[in-house]
Amino acid sequence: MTASPSRPDSSFERPASKHIELVILRDPDGPLEVQVFIDGIPYTATEYVIDAGAGWTWDEWKESRDTSLTATSGATRAILLDWYSDPPGGEYIDGHNTEHWLDGAPLHPNL
Repeated sequence: MTASPSRPDSSFERPASKHIELVILRDPDGPLEVQVFIDGIPYTATEYVIDAGAGWTWDEWKESRDTSLTATSGATRAILLDWYSDPPGGEYIDGHNTEHWLDGAPLHPNL
């Protein structure tokens, strides 16, 4: 069985090194567009942006956080949980008071 580049199976042997390139288009008034290339081959990518700057309400922030946390698992999820637990700029989120950053968050994938 041959492993696909996006989901290698346990028999997949990784080469000594891979060259990964990320091309990110940032529209200040819109979403990011991310293109990922591994050894020059384009791959599908899912982006998760944790940007706790001005303009968020606490309810909107929690909805965005929960959407991201339910869409992923594994190592990516661990990083998201870590970064969502105390996001830089969180003081600018309107309505966030005494709740912990992960209060009410789905702590397991697909919940």
